[in-house]
Amino acid sequence: METPPPKVVAVVVTYHRPVELRLVVEALLNQTRPPEAIVVFDNGGPVAAAEVLRGCGGRVEIVRSAANLGGAGGFAGGLARALELGADWAWLMDDDAVPEPGALAALLAALPTLPARAGVLCGAVREYGTLALRHRRDFEPWFGGEWPLAARAYRRAAVEIGTGSFVGFMVAGEAVRAVGLPEAGFFLAYDDTEYSLRLRARGWRLWLVPGSVIEHLRTPEARLRGGPFGAKHYFNIRNRIVVKRRYSRFPFWAGLGGVAFGGLLWLAARGWRRSDSLALLARAVADGWRGCLGPYPG
Repeated sequence: METPPPKVVAVVVTYHRPVELRLVVEALLNQTRPPEAIVVFDNGGPVAAAEVLRGCGGRVEIVRSAANLGGAGGFAGGLARALELGADWAWLMDDDAVPEPGALAALLAALPTLPARAGVLCGAVREYGTLALRHRRDFEPWFGGEWPLAARAYRRAAVEIGTGSFVGFMVAGEAVRAVGLPEAGFFLAYDDTEYSLRLRARGWRLWLVPGSVIEHLRTPEARLRGGPFGAKHYFNIRNRIVVKRRYSRFPFWAGLGGVAFGGLLWLAARGWRRSDSLALLARAVADGWRGCLGPYPG
């Protein structure tokens, strides 16, 4: 008997981006090899995803949260639902990540060529018309150093990676059942890095498949250095320190590296001279060092 094709459930986490969300879901429905189901986790935005996606068909299931759980909570909830639907693979993405028509087919075509314990397959991410290299990285386990894969790595059919963002991150249901769901307490930022490292620590391998491409509709204003120091900076610094300390062999020095990065990020942001931004930086560092997760303080 032939092995049945794997059941793929796409998981999209959304919060108040109706135009982009519609584009993402339509791109999923129009894949050359579409997913069997699409779970949209609506983080309680002012415009309900059910209204935005009216008429998209029965393959789309919407889970609406009463409160904003952040990207981390959304991916945890959406992935849990994908497992309930019997997903062999769950394809995770934000509501501004538009897969090219053959993106899923390229990931699945690569599967038979990979070694055992392939737990994650990620596509290439494009932003502003070029490769966005920071979505696929290597992680150095001694001091928690991270660096993006070089552009030349994208010339290969598949290449092993250390971490991947949840922008076109396809994870095996078997791996999720083995390691658990993404940690909702991260709320925003670095939940995908932590999840990647947790999977690797349990023996699962992560692969970049450059033939699968995601267009990330990120605006320049969304960059951390593109706006005033605030909540996004807090989460990035806090969670980065938590992850570096948790997954490095020298957690003290790895944590100091995260603190140094936080200081540089603070200096690069607009309005860094304000006393409240300095207080927020100090809070992010303190919470990260103590491992205090959860939503934005105050």
